Amino acid sequence: MDSADHDSHPEPVTLASYATEGEAQVAQAKLSAYEIESAIVDQIEGGAVPIEGEAGITLAVAAQDAPDARQILDDVGTVDDVGTVDDPDGDAGA
Repeated sequence: MDSADHDSHPEPVTLASYATEGEAQVAQAKLSAYEIESAIVDQIEGGAVPIEGEAGITLAVAAQDAPDARQILDDVGTVDDVGTVDDPDGDAGA
């Protein structure tokens, strides 16, 4: 492989690490909606829950897509944000 091949196909960039494959798939689906290809890399043998210090399940994209992908994942929010109501009085919908 010469340097021209290496420059045209740079190494993928790891965006984030997730505790479960499901979390990584949600992030991958968000990127896919914006036509950004990504790959889930399972660093954990046997699909076990990662211990502290392990990379876990990571999501990688092409280097040129990394800035847009980071912004998409940051801007879209998390699963926890979906459908929650900030209602300290508990009278939502009353």
